Amino acid sequence: MSRFEDNPFLHSLGATIESWGDGRVVIRMALQPSHLNRQGALQGGVVSALLDAACGYAGINPDHAERSNSVTISLAINFIGSVKSGYVLATGTVTGSGRKIYFSQATVTDPDGRVLASAQGSFKYGSPRVNTETPSD
Repeated sequence: MSRFEDNPFLHSLGATIESWGDGRVVIRMALQPSHLNRQGALQGGVVSALLDAACGYAGINPDHAERSNSVTISLAINFIGSVKSGYVLATGTVTGSGRKIYFSQATVTDPDGRVLASAQGSFKYGSPRVNTETPSD
């Protein structure tokens, strides 16, 4: 498993990459108290972030300069169920692509494989990632 060292937000959620390649990614995240809403269930914004990440990462390839980064053009999300403990898996797959844009879909499932949410999105390949850290004096 690999952590999202290049993505501070996903890293802060504790998300890890279980597998990644050939137009597919699987992201795992153990639920923490900070991920829950007032009802004690996984918060919709966290689910949305995982779906966006799964759809996005499915289409990029860190070894291919022109396809090593992307930005979301659109993302449609359907919330289906909820979970209060354990972990979730976000699985994304590419459904089509062109020279500059690709399309993907993703699901977030609970440990029993029950679908909690699904998404479909379109993404634009971006420029290769550059180091945005502020140099220290």
